[in-house]
Amino acid sequence: MPFDDFRKQIGAQAKPSLDDLGKCADRYEVSLVAAILRWLEYTERRSLLVMSREGFILWARSSASALKTGAFFKTANRPPISIPDSSLAIERSRLESCRGSVKHDAGVWFHEPCEEMALGSDQYDFTISLLHLDEAVSRFELAEEPEEDAVTLMANRTLGASWLG
Repeated sequence: MPFDDFRKQIGAQAKPSLDDLGKCADRYEVSLVAAILRWLEYTERRSLLVMSREGFILWARSSASALKTGAFFKTANRPPISIPDSSLAIERSRLESCRGSVKHDAGVWFHEPCEEMALGSDQYDFTISLLHLDEAVSRFELAEEPEEDAVTLMANRTLGASWLG
């Protein structure tokens, strides 16, 4: 999957469907999961890939912007994480021809609304869920109170006051 060609197929700010990513998978003769993982490497969107089976997350991968805002599932060396009850991944009967899309309110996957696109595979007995979140401010980019520099501290110091407090 040549990086430059892939970016021409699906831009960094695009919100692709599973069909869009499936076309790329066919183009490069790779699996849908491989194409989604490649897209997650460069996208600017807050998105996640969640692989699940029998009501539990097998593993998940987040885009960099999703990670920065705390939108991820840590699955390594942890107890299994349950799939939300109202997700398409758990309610596979809502999938038409093994695929579907739904917009969830806050509290289903995360504490914010998201769009879930799901594809169920009976042959391999797992579900692929692609989650798209709205834009958000990174937890690491939140404005902090500026620290005073030494000159300002000295100028504002009360005469006779301690330097320690």
